[in-house]
Amino acid sequence: MQKELKSITSFRFKKSELGAFQDVKQLSGLFKKGCRIGGLTDGSFSLIDLIKGLINKTGKANLCVVTWSAGIKDAHNIAWMKDSDIISTFTLVTDHSYKTRQPRYALSIEDAFGLDCIRTSEIHAKFTLIWNEDFNVIIRTSMNLNANKTIETFEIDEDKEVFSFYHSFVEHLLNNQKPGFLSASGTVNRSVATYFAKTVKANSTWSDL
Repeated sequence: MQKELKSITSFRFKKSELGAFQDVKQLSGLFKKGCRIGGLTDGSFSLIDLIKGLINKTGKANLCVVTWSAGIKDAHNIAWMKDSDIISTFTLVTDHSYKTRQPRYALSIEDAFGLDCIRTSEIHAKFTLIWNEDFNVIIRTSMNLNANKTIETFEIDEDKEVFSFYHSFVEHLLNNQKPGFLSASGTVNRSVATYFAKTVKANSTWSDL
């Protein structure tokens, strides 16, 4: 476990390309294996633009978006990418309140992708996973999957270990949560509780810090 703690420490101090960005092409030009890119955008581009820019670099890939909210235009953009064979698979994770807040959007997304790739949780976290045989990318960001016209922050890692940590949470939901836009907090909270009970127990020696 001590080895894992060292790994976490080095993760925080990994060399980064930092900047203020108004152009996805500028940002994606910095992207390469093992990179970390972070900074701010003034709203000149949204999460969907960032996703497209990175997939242009990785090639055809799997996509998972974890978001508190999803705009219908952005969801339809992803549907187009899937229909155009730009992405292999798509998974959407959003808060259980989404169907109550946006019932028409939820229905449209269900029609576009089907229920199997949709999961809900008690979640405000926002991250995106992009992966194929060559790349393991995670975007941690303040951006939801919708138009972002204000200053937002983001951090991109091409790193298999960091990717795997976040991907394990998505895998847990896929395996332990019913598909579709579930709205009952009690149902989603059971899945959250089992994930944290399992993960915290595995990392129990961290309490020694």
